[in-house]
Amino acid sequence: MSYSLSFSQAIVTVLFVGDKVEQGFYDFVPTKELSAALNIARPTAVKILGSLASAGIIETREGAKGGVRLALPPAEVTILDVFTAIESGKALFRHDFELGVTGEKPTRAQSAILNVLNEAEAAMQNRLAQTTIADLLTILNA
Repeated sequence: MSYSLSFSQAIVTVLFVGDKVEQGFYDFVPTKELSAALNIARPTAVKILGSLASAGIIETREGAKGGVRLALPPAEVTILDVFTAIESGKALFRHDFELGVTGEKPTRAQSAILNVLNEAEAAMQNRLAQTTIADLLTILNA
């Protein structure tokens, strides 16, 4: 599989930020605290936050009271939104291999395999679209 660890880290990051702000600890969660609490290297955290900000999932503020917070209500952010922000353009399954045999049967086999893999990826994305950050925060705070 080709998806990065950053995708999972981004979900945890969004949950952490949403939870800290929801509980009233911060208006904006400091990036340094986020990185330390989640054990994400600062350069990786900055990259994840940049992708989430570019996607409009979080907003940032500079300065002493700066940091990050969700740009949207948790009920409006799906796991698919986070996925798209981090993994945009990457395929779950690699299928860019070349067979050493040619002909109708190998071509049909490759096509059938590609269809199954594409359907599996679409089903996964559909499932991610059904779960919001609010859903996960509800589980987290139960």
